[in-house]
Amino acid sequence: MFAEILKVIRLLGLRRAARLKRRHEQGLTYVRGYTATCCWWALLTSGFLDALQQAGRLEAPRFAAHQRWNPAVLEAILTYLDGIGLLRREGAWVALTPAGRVLLAEPRGLLELAWAYEPPLANLDALLRGDKQYGRDLQRRITYVGLGSGRLCEQLPYRVMRRMVLAQECKVVLDLGCGDLAFLAGLCRADPTIRCHGLDQSAEMVEFDRRQLQQHDFGGRLSVQQGDMFAWPELPVGVPSVDCITACDTFHEYLPDAAKIAGLMRGLKERFPSAVFVIGEFCRQDPAWLRRRRTASLEHHLWHELSGQQIGAARQWRDIFRQAALHLVAEDVYDLIGHGYFTLR
Repeated sequence: MFAEILKVIRLLGLRRAARLKRRHEQGLTYVRGYTATCCWWALLTSGFLDALQQAGRLEAPRFAAHQRWNPAVLEAILTYLDGIGLLRREGAWVALTPAGRVLLAEPRGLLELAWAYEPPLANLDALLRGDKQYGRDLQRRITYVGLGSGRLCEQLPYRVMRRMVLAQECKVVLDLGCGDLAFLAGLCRADPTIRCHGLDQSAEMVEFDRRQLQQHDFGGRLSVQQGDMFAWPELPVGVPSVDCITACDTFHEYLPDAAKIAGLMRGLKERFPSAVFVIGEFCRQDPAWLRRRRTASLEHHLWHELSGQQIGAARQWRDIFRQAALHLVAEDVYDLIGHGYFTLR
């Protein structure tokens, strides 16, 4: 190997050889990140990684045969992920490395959310040329929006919002845009007397939720229904009078029509006059601040802009709440993650 390096240096010169190596490694950072993400997505969304995590190790050829997968493709993926240190191969057997286990922990939600927005990312050239339009020709993967958001929000946003709900001693919570029900499930675990009901307009998401509720619905204290919150759907008979209305990262999708959001909140207040509102929403961060810190908000802002969504500043949310004739009881804004939490009456 050393002799080969000397041959390259003699051919190119030391300075040029070092420069080429440095630039190649810089480019490889992005190429490897993309390639590794695609391979990880394939094994994550197919259930392979969950099975691997649960079993400790798997015999790859047998798993491929059981799933009727192409064994050569699986072999290529596993060999690559072994090479970059996310999996470890021992003959036919495969196991997660410590680095792989990390990706299945806290960063998992980020990878799931990236998969949710993969359709516009994979069609950037067509979107750029105008050959395709988001909404007409392609959509995000809504179930993975719920799953990824739920996992990420569990790290801080849901914890802050649950604290706000419990501080108001609420007992019947209606969650708008409930996603994968992770927020409400956490409330049910925190307070054995609370009753929670989720509303989501996605039939796909609600079907996913109902399958989860078949396994555990907290003794009937957690339920879900499909419906458009702007269409004033009737709640099930088993849901008593609502005293808390929550929404986490739901309203920003309608931010181009702020009056519509304010009107919804006014109407909900008329319908449930004693209810307190606990709202969590994205708050736009300054681009200059993000340029210095380069947090995941950069990707998050891009995904939202590509899918026609907007992210409002904290002052915009306060203006909407005032338009809805709601009084701000408490506020907790985290500029670090670009998120704000508001308790309103």
